[in-house]
Amino acid sequence: MECNQHFCTCHDTKCNLNPHNHKEGCSPCIKKNLAAGEIPTCFFKVVSEDLTDVKDYSIQGFINFFNKH
Repeated sequence: MECNQHFCTCHDTKCNLNPHNHKEGCSPCIKKNLAAGEIPTCFFKVVSEDLTDVKDYSIQGFINFFNKH
């Protein structure tokens, strides 16, 4: 499966799940986040590029972030 690495908006290239570090696309990141009850960083970035104040990547954290912006 070929990955569109340029699509990923996450700048954390030290993360093993970042699509820049393998050829499985976004699937490993999405699976990990769903299992943890979290929302991937890229969803937050659709709302705002400024993630400085984000400490809570839970679903409720995303809802709060969305409502704030």
